Amino acid sequence: MLKLYHYWSSVCSQKVRLCLAEKGIEWESVHIDLFAFDHWDADYLKLNPKAVVPTLDHDGQVVIESNVIIEYLEEAFPETRLMPDDLHARPVARLWMYDSEEIAHSGVAVASFNVRHRPRMAKFSRAELEAINARNPLPGKQAQFMNRLANGVAQADVDAAYARLDALLDKMEAALADGPWLLGGDYSLADVALAPYVNRIEVLERPEMLSEGMRPRLARWWRAVQDRPAFAEAFSFANPDRTDPIKR
Repeated sequence: MLKLYHYWSSVCSQKVRLCLAEKGIEWESVHIDLFAFDHWDADYLKLNPKAVVPTLDHDGQVVIESNVIIEYLEEAFPETRLMPDDLHARPVARLWMYDSEEIAHSGVAVASFNVRHRPRMAKFSRAELEAINARNPLPGKQAQFMNRLANGVAQADVDAAYARLDALLDKMEAALADGPWLLGGDYSLADVALAPYVNRIEVLERPEMLSEGMRPRLARWWRAVQDRPAFAEAFSFANPDRTDPIKR
C-alpha cells in the first residue's frame, strides 16, 4: 500500500498526485499542514529530514523529493508508462523535470510568498512566530524565516523570478511546436512535472503569461492537461482548513 504525506496546494505534492492518478494507483492520504508546521514535527522529520512535502511510503520504503518519487513510481508501477521507450527521449524528459525543480519551483516559491504565504502568517503575533521559528529544524533558515515574514520578498527578487519563469514558458512554447505534449506525441513525466507550476502561475499576479495571445501552443497544452481525467483527480484535494483564505 502506498501512503503519501502531502499538502493540498503544494506544487510538489500536486506533481506526485498527478503521477499517481495517471497511473491509476490507489494511495492513502496523510495531510501535512505546512501552515501548522506539521513538517517540523519530530515524527515527520524521521521520514523526511529535509522537512518538505511530499513523502512517499511504499510498504516501508520511504522516498522523498517529488521528481525522485515520480521516477520511482514509473519503475515500481510500469503498467502505465509515462517515460518514453526511446533512449534519446528519456534524457529530454529528465531535463524538463530538472527545469521544473531548478527554475519553476524556485520561481513560483518567490512569486508566491508575498501574495499567498505571508498573508497566512498574519494570524500569528510576533511572539508566536518566534516560538514557531524556535522549532525550525533547517540550519541557517531561522533568520530568513523571520525576515521574510517581517519584510516580504523584495520586488526586485519577484521580478527576477518572473523573468526566469518567462524564459521557461518560452522554452515550453518552442518545444510544443513538435506536438501536443512536451516530448511531441506522447504525454509523459515531463508534462506531469511542469503542470503544477503552470497551475500556480495562473493564480498569481501575472496569469497573462499563459494567455493564448502570448503563448498559443502553451495555452492549448494547458487546456489539454486540464482535460485529462487524472488532472481533476489530482487537483481536487480541497483545502481542509476552512479559515484559510487560499482556496486554490
